[in-house]
Amino acid sequence: MSVCTLHTDAATSCAFCARPLPIVNGQLQPWRAANGLFFCNEFCADDAEEARFQKHGKAISGGHDPRVAK
Repeated sequence: MSVCTLHTDAATSCAFCARPLPIVNGQLQPWRAANGLFFCNEFCADDAEEARFQKHGKAISGGHDPRVAK
């Protein structure tokens, strides 16, 4: 994850909590996740990832699911 970006035309609010993104010395400096979304800090980025994980479940491995009876 990157802490600093210089793109002032980026989103202006956190993708998770909708608070305004941080501005330091007149420049927008959000926390940017690997998926390209902008967050106000690393905690919101982590919370968004956890929420996505909870919504979609565990990673799809394509392997055998032991819960499914044959």
